[in-house]
Amino acid sequence: MEKAHFLQQTADAIEQEANAVTLGIGPYSEYGPGREDEALKLFTQRVEDHRNEQRRRQQQLDQPADQTAPSSHPPAV
Repeated sequence: MEKAHFLQQTADAIEQEANAVTLGIGPYSEYGPGREDEALKLFTQRVEDHRNEQRRRQQQLDQPADQTAPSSHPPAV
């Protein structure tokens, strides 16, 4: 259930980026005619950031429960 939520969040964020670059709003508002390549570079970087964050969250969810919260005490000998 949590995985699906994070995947949906990432999909929504990427869709928002696509809309923003298409409309030239938000972080893309400074890229007017003739600067589409720069806008595309920013778009690509921001989408990759979203994807990397999704991978990081996925890895955290995939870790066994005993590895997600490291103990502050050393193991007993």
